[in-house]
Order: sequence, then C-alpha cells, then structure tokens
Amino acid sequence: MLSKLKSIKMNLAKLIRHLISLKKLLSLFLISLLFFNFSSFLQAQETSVLDNIQKTGLLRVAMREDAVPFGYKDLDNNLNGICLDVINLIRQQIQEELNKQIITVKLFQSTLYNRFDLVKDGLVDLECGPNTIRQASDLAIAFSDPFFITGTQFIIKTDQENKFNTDGSLADLTLGVLRNTTTQEFIRNRYPQAKIQVFQGITGRLRGIQAVQSGKIDAFASDGILLLGEATLQGLSIPEQYQLVPQRPLDCQYYGLILPKNDPRWRELVNSVISNVELRQILRKWLTVVGPYVRETLNTCYRKSNP
Repeated sequence: MLSKLKSIKMNLAKLIRHLISLKKLLSLFLISLLFFNFSSFLQAQETSVLDNIQKTGLLRVAMREDAVPFGYKDLDNNLNGICLDVINLIRQQIQEELNKQIITVKLFQSTLYNRFDLVKDGLVDLECGPNTIRQASDLAIAFSDPFFITGTQFIIKTDQENKFNTDGSLADLTLGVLRNTTTQEFIRNRYPQAKIQVFQGITGRLRGIQAVQSGKIDAFASDGILLLGEATLQGLSIPEQYQLVPQRPLDCQYYGLILPKNDPRWRELVNSVISNVELRQILRKWLTVVGPYVRETLNTCYRKSNP
C-alpha cells in the first residue's frame, strides 16, 4: 500500500513538473508571438506609399467617372476631368522627391460607394474626386488638405424660382438626393417636412436632374459645382431654363483627396502639391466658365468661417 502511494506521489510530481514546463513554454511562445506582431506592426507603420513607389515605379490612383468636372466620361467616352491633371501634378512631384524619372500611373475607377474602401484596403494610393472632408476615424482613411470648396444647392426649373423658397420648410415638395452622401443627411435635417426621393448608382445625379426636367421631382440637391458640371454635360441652359438656388450655398463642403491612414510622409507630399500655384492654374483652366459661381461660393464660405 505504501509503495503504491509512493508511486502515485512520484507520478504526480512528474506531472506537476511537466505542467510547469508546458506553462513556461506557452509563456515564451506568447511573448514571442506578441513581439513578432508588434515588430510587424511597426514595420507596416513605417512603410510609406513613397517606399512602395520607389520599389515598383507604380502610382495607383482612383478617380470618378460620374463627377463633372473632377472625373467623367466625355461625349466620346474618354476619361476627362480636373483629377487627371492633379494626378499628373502629383506624379511630377514624386519624380522630383524620389529622383525617379519613370513613374507609371495605373488608374482605377472609383464610385460614391467604393472610394473609401479602395484606399483602406490598399488597392490604390489615393483617390481623387469630390470627397467632402469629414471625421475619418471610423473610415480608416485620411484626407489631404482641401483643394476645392463648394456647397449644397438645388437645381430647379427657372419658372419655379418664385415658388421655391429655401428659407422656408419646402413642405410637400419632392427633393432628390444621392444615397449615402453628406447632402442626403443635410437636406433631411434641414427640411424634415419635404418629401425626399433618393437616387443611387453612378448615374444617380444624371437621373436626378432628368427627374427635375420631367417634373417628377421639384428639385435635386447636390454640391453646386457638381450640379453645374452635370447640367453642362447634359446641355441644359443655365440660367435661362434651369437655375441653382439659393445663389449662396446652404453650407460649405471642402474637398480633399482620400489617402491611407498613418502615412504622414505621403500626406505631406500630396499637400505640397495642393498648395502649389500650378494647382490653382489647373483649377482656373477648368473653371473659367463657372468663375462667378466659384467666386460667390468662396466669398460665402470665407464669411461663414470669419464672421
């Protein structure tokens, strides 16, 4: 009996020593795993878009095809817009920064619905388009400094101007907006008594303006510059047949390029392009026809930010 107890004690002691050894090994494994993950995290954080471009010679950018004048297909189905010139300006700055003459640009199509994911998932290095700068903590992306200012307006038929009072409630009027936009939220909050009709897809703005033409809705709300661009592309006569109201936009929307989060070196380069006088020359070239609108918007937003 005593020998059996002694044997059991010995086996129990061995088991305890074995468990202690396993615990030590597990602790070492967990520490190693944490160290490896932390090192990988630091390495990922330190890698800039510019490092990748230096290695590959490739700049990956996305732009819209439904946002005149920033990115759109013209009547010959060619991609056109301000963003093409902006991207070329960024490419030139990269060449100078990296002392690398050959930088290939690969273009991706972005939409209202995938623009943030393209950057967040690392498929592109930046997205250029009419992107309202907002709190980006929940989007896992960053914005550049603003490169353009616009504001919310309505496009209506000119003969409806006296009936459309943006200072009122717009009760019982049908207002069109694009789904999942800051404009949709703004219009719903400002005009809760109005009827809201939502349009979506890359042809949403086109169909919204066509709905105004056909009388299916009373007005379509969007950023003023985009309304002007789409109306011009459709050949609408402004202000003879259609107008943007109110003359001064209801709010101010600041556009920025969408960039990867936690890449200050890349953001600094992009911002240096935005502050460059050449960008102002590009905007002036594209926006000469709508110069009065641009000046009115800039003056309005300046007064709002400097009361």
